[in-house]
Amino acid sequence: MDIDATAQEGPSNLPAMDIGGHIRTTHNRRLFEENQKLRAMVNELAEYMAANPKLENTSSRADTEKEKAAQDQIAIKQKHIRAQLAVIKTLFRQSVMKVREEKAMTADSRNVNDALILQLHNLKYEEQSLVTKIAAAENFDHKYKKLPLISVEEFLEQFPEHKDLSEHDLMKTRIEHEYQVRVKLEERRQEKLKNKQMLIAEVKKRKDDLTKLDGMLENFIATAEPIQKTLEAE
Repeated sequence: MDIDATAQEGPSNLPAMDIGGHIRTTHNRRLFEENQKLRAMVNELAEYMAANPKLENTSSRADTEKEKAAQDQIAIKQKHIRAQLAVIKTLFRQSVMKVREEKAMTADSRNVNDALILQLHNLKYEEQSLVTKIAAAENFDHKYKKLPLISVEEFLEQFPEHKDLSEHDLMKTRIEHEYQVRVKLEERRQEKLKNKQMLIAEVKKRKDDLTKLDGMLENFIATAEPIQKTLEAE
């Protein structure tokens, strides 16, 4: 395809595009509409000037008046175009300010969104960490699991008032019961140990007394032996 032909086809296809339909913001749509008005006004001026070319030689009064009327009309149209340009400049400045505001709002929204995403990632990390810790706690070989507790059935049979407790509270109550039982057993053990020590002390005292008595008896026998010999000699 010829490059010149393509270049010529391009501009002819542009008016067929619905550019305004792709504009979403109100200020840009207003600017586009005013630009379309300016375009129509420029085209109208160009067409008028083409239809009323400037006369080089005005030989008659009618030609002079016609030329003056045409120039006056051109001046009016140019004035309207300049006014439209002023409107467009104002709208363009407003549009630029709006775009800057929208960019700033977009940046703020992006920052908020990034912060929320980061917070979500942190929450997911904390959730995973908590799930791991909970799993580790559930699978941990707790010492209370090795306690020689009485069975749940036996415990509830002894203490039916605890049958409505949760599993956690029931375990605490069973451990507390076991603790109290062991405290009483320890008290009894200490009491028996004390009695044992008292018996040991009593036995030792009696043993010492017997030892002393044996010594006294031996001394008595030794002292009485001469007397016995004298009596036997007589």
